[in-house]
Amino acid sequence: MSQADDTDDAGSTALVIYGGWYFGQVVREAAQAAGWQVLGHVDPNPAPQVTTLDALPENIAVIVAVGDNDLRATLQERLHNAGRKLATVIHPQAVVSPSARIGAGVFIAELAVVRTNAAIGDGAVLQAGSVVSHDCTLHAFASLGPNAACASKTTIGRATALGVGAVVAPGLNIGAECTIGAGAAVFRDTRARHSLVGNPARATPRPVKDIVQSDWDANLVW
Repeated sequence: MSQADDTDDAGSTALVIYGGWYFGQVVREAAQAAGWQVLGHVDPNPAPQVTTLDALPENIAVIVAVGDNDLRATLQERLHNAGRKLATVIHPQAVVSPSARIGAGVFIAELAVVRTNAAIGDGAVLQAGSVVSHDCTLHAFASLGPNAACASKTTIGRATALGVGAVVAPGLNIGAECTIGAGAAVFRDTRARHSLVGNPARATPRPVKDIVQSDWDANLVW
């Protein structure tokens, strides 16, 4: 289910960032550049220099800045269910087509490009210099590392991660929860839950993640 109805944008409210480490600090700088007033972070185990909050106002906007796609999905869905307004943060130096569709809780970094008729799902992350070409679909909680690129009419599945400089050729379908390694070049459709490395990329089944307790389970600020 899309969370786009809950989306807030810069200027309408202040912002709190869920995630207090490196990615959280990247999102904070981008949000400030885009005009947000960042009040602080929420993180059960933050970096020492990060200001964290013990409570939130009712109408505050939030964004989840956690690099792990599955954990980001879990946290964003919990915030959505708690009635929080989900912010989308787009760096002012990003280039986003007016015809692109951008979901809730999305982060788009500086020099990233989203072209004509592209669709970016809830909670997706586009790091610096990444490209989503025309008529692509990036499903919810997928991520593109720095300088990664999806050529035209590709579909990237939910929570799939493209590493630094990875490239997906035009018209391909990449399944959910795949991992595409740094510098990989993908020329074939790929089923869900596979890892791809090399040029041309070769796919191997991705091991099932162990279920471990996250520090976030102890977080009380929702």
